[in-house]
Amino acid sequence: MLHSGSMIQSRERLVELVRKLRDAETLGLDVEGDGLYRYRSRLCTLQIGDAEEVAVIDALAITDLSPLAPLLGEQGPRKVVHDVSFDRKMLATRKLPLANVFDTSVAARFLGESSTGLATLLEARFGVKLNKKYQKADWGERPIDEERLAYLVADVRHLPALASQFEQQGRELDLLEEFDEETRYAMDRALDPEVVREPWTRIKGVRELKGEGLAALRALADAREREAEEADVPPFRIASNRVLFEAARRRPRSIKDLRRIRGLSKMPKAALEEALVAARRDGPPTAGPTDPAPPSEERAERKLREKALSKWRKAQADARGVVEQAVLPGHCLRDLARLSELSASAVAGVRGLGQKRADAYGAAWIELLRAADTPADKSAGK
Repeated sequence: MLHSGSMIQSRERLVELVRKLRDAETLGLDVEGDGLYRYRSRLCTLQIGDAEEVAVIDALAITDLSPLAPLLGEQGPRKVVHDVSFDRKMLATRKLPLANVFDTSVAARFLGESSTGLATLLEARFGVKLNKKYQKADWGERPIDEERLAYLVADVRHLPALASQFEQQGRELDLLEEFDEETRYAMDRALDPEVVREPWTRIKGVRELKGEGLAALRALADAREREAEEADVPPFRIASNRVLFEAARRRPRSIKDLRRIRGLSKMPKAALEEALVAARRDGPPTAGPTDPAPPSEERAERKLREKALSKWRKAQADARGVVEQAVLPGHCLRDLARLSELSASAVAGVRGLGQKRADAYGAAWIELLRAADTPADKSAGK
């Protein structure tokens, strides 16, 4: 039996579940939120179990989920997840830890799978077809019927078997430590403090606008944000970024101008009027949407470094018979290229690189980066 026909909705049953699972060796784990339907996403369900039985926990019904902490933490069974960043972030909203994790998404990427989506992997490996009907379901809705419960269960029950296959392949290619390092990196990044950016800076095309158009975009984006928060829906459900950009591009000066824009119907007249007043009063923002670009000389130097590292990475990947990302993930390559100090300690401090790579390749990278900083034509002129 994969589920009991209803979710675990009481603390007592949750405690009983933890007692039952605490001695397991490996468990599949998945969570669902409602970020497509709420201004701030909530942890709605948590699915945990193995091929024999998967429990679905109602995270909205149970206020205190703390009994899960020992199970989800470092001392609990190994948890198999697919794309740990989301799980880690959602669990943290309820002050729950997550450690001792195997991420099948990371493993699939480092093993060179052409598609790393869980549905594709399960169909290719086990002939299992997940019902895509509920991939964008509102998991905050209650009750959850049998069909949706079955979907939640199916997402988890095959994860341990998938991990077992990937682990075997990773062992043969000597990549298990790389799997773990990238998983830890993803979990750490998931809890990084979010950089607070003004709503208008996140809209595609913002750099094309100036003056009145930019002032209108900022005011409309702020108005949309207020409406979304009040209605408890994501901003895109009030008006899309494309609609706001189009409205701002026309440099509107009246409600009549705005009403000509299709897609602004969910914005109340009062909110649009307030945006027009704010645009005239405040004018365009003085700061740009992102940090200023580095000087051209620094960009050129960084590009040379990245080119040298990329060439080295490809040669290593070909020699080892693995994909390039497994040798040196893109985020590590970029951070190495940005190092101001070329030393063993600086290399070892690159986030997500790991001791294994630093020990094996650190000296070679330092030599490579120094050579990139001194091109042949420059050294010949000295």
